[in-house]
Amino acid sequence: MKKPRSIFLLDTRAKSRIYSDDDCLRIHELTQNDRKTYSEELVLSSPSAFGDVEIIFSGWGAPVLSEDLLNAFPNLKAFFYGAGSVRKLATPAFWQRDILLTSAYQANAIPVAEYTVASAIFALKQAWRLNRNLANGQAVDETEKIKGVYFGSKVGVISLGAIGQLVCQKLQHMDLDVYAYDPYADASLFESCCAKRVDHLETIFSECDVVTLHTPWLRETENMITGSLLQLMPTGACFINTSRGAIVRESEMIEVLRKRADIFAVIDVIRNESTYHLSELATMPNVFLTPHIAGSNGYECHRMGSLAVEECRRFLSGKPPQCPITEAGVALMA
Repeated sequence: MKKPRSIFLLDTRAKSRIYSDDDCLRIHELTQNDRKTYSEELVLSSPSAFGDVEIIFSGWGAPVLSEDLLNAFPNLKAFFYGAGSVRKLATPAFWQRDILLTSAYQANAIPVAEYTVASAIFALKQAWRLNRNLANGQAVDETEKIKGVYFGSKVGVISLGAIGQLVCQKLQHMDLDVYAYDPYADASLFESCCAKRVDHLETIFSECDVVTLHTPWLRETENMITGSLLQLMPTGACFINTSRGAIVRESEMIEVLRKRADIFAVIDVIRNESTYHLSELATMPNVFLTPHIAGSNGYECHRMGSLAVEECRRFLSGKPPQCPITEAGVALMA
């Protein structure tokens, strides 16, 4: 049987980050693929050269799937996205066509959840605060203030998407009380996550020792985390944000952190990610700031490429996809 033709359609640097040599070999075994990386400009400059393409492997730097671009792929049957959200990628023109779309968002959720759980443990051990005190030459004996990782310590998870669910699953293996807030999730999801349902954000901020944010950035979620909510946090509590900076009212958060030296923040995302080094958050003693590293980096990116290749293998063997994306579901992706 003749193998279907596939191409890579994404940023050149992203291709080498996402798809390992082994994955490229597997793609070559499954499909006719010349291993070249194509751009939107190249496709549109010679659209007739892509009429037999049935499968596209993509990732960061993928072009918007406009009608003009899709017209160059009249036989396209599957688009495997080796990264997370496809909200900016899929268009009404795309959904009008019977093309399978999958994403590696579940693979990208793994390092974010790992970063979050590690941060929660450090927060409950007061590790950053005590490290700063030692660095300042302060002899401290404040172990009585350490909550520790055991029942009685409360971790609150905001939103039960792929990342929030995975965080809860990892916390299940620890002796902790886990709470979750998600107004769109049904009772069965809270139960499967072994998380106690919280119906109000005020409750999760006022009662939890660690609050971690995993809400997708939508018009409805912009600025949902206010200074008033952060002000409710108990003494020694920690706020973690690995979601998006726009979901937090950043100036209000900074103001609360200035006034409340007793609370801590682990911030991986800010509103303007080109100015991490200029942010006041970088110099605040009660903030641990990282430049959007919670998601896939280094070898972790190959996990996403491997998932895209596995989706292709399943597609060609007639098996259902692991992470299909629908028009209704795409808006809820982070």
